[in-house]
Amino acid sequence: MTAEPMLSLYRGILKAAKHFPSKKRDRIIIEIKAEFRAKKGLSDPAQLAKAREVAERGLADLQSYLPHNRVGPQGGIDLHLRGACK
Repeated sequence: MTAEPMLSLYRGILKAAKHFPSKKRDRIIIEIKAEFRAKKGLSDPAQLAKAREVAERGLADLQSYLPHNRVGPQGGIDLHLRGACK
């Protein structure tokens, strides 16, 4: 596996993390950077695959907080209220 796909994944995670709604967002970004730096030297294919899987799952989680994911199919905000009548 080349470094380019992991670099792209890293950049995507950092970009998505900027939209994460938390007071600890800056600390989370620091931890993401530290985690990638810690895994930079991995050479075992199994460990690389596991690290990539975790990173992809984290990216998917972070992307759910991006502003464009909150728009409904008709262009409005998509809200679902519990207990509301249909």
